Amino acid sequence: MTKYSKEEKVAALKAVEAGESIAEIARQSQINDSVLEWIVRNYREHGEKGFHTHAYNWTAERKYEVLKYKQENQLSFRETGIEFGTSDSTIYQWEQRYLKNGMEGLEDKKKGRKPRTPKPKPPKTREEELLDRIQDLEIENEYLKKLNALVAEREKRERGNK
Repeated sequence: MTKYSKEEKVAALKAVEAGESIAEIARQSQINDSVLEWIVRNYREHGEKGFHTHAYNWTAERKYEVLKYKQENQLSFRETGIEFGTSDSTIYQWEQRYLKNGMEGLEDKKKGRKPRTPKPKPPKTREEELLDRIQDLEIENEYLKKLNALVAEREKRERGNK
């Protein structure tokens, strides 16, 4: 959902309270009408607290309680979101993850970049070291053969020019 400033939300709410239609206000303020409906419902349910964004750290157990509450009270995602102060899409994602992976799906995923330090490679065995050495020597041998061939070709050309 696109973020709207508190001022934009208050202006839209005042217009709704004045009796204008949500569709008209949504068009004028360039806010999606379903988002505006959510803002109005959230404001009516929670008052000014509904304007604040929530950066809750929801535990898996708390997410499960929210889903259980939704199921027991036969609420929609939107109604449940208003009740708990979060978006309907968040609750939908929780439900999908729960249905797919159970309680494990509700656990927080690790976020952020992976550390830059690569994991240390296990030390090579003696056999692997010897195989690498053989490969290096074979490459060196091929290089020297080609170099020898080029030197011989150049010497042959120089003898022919004299």
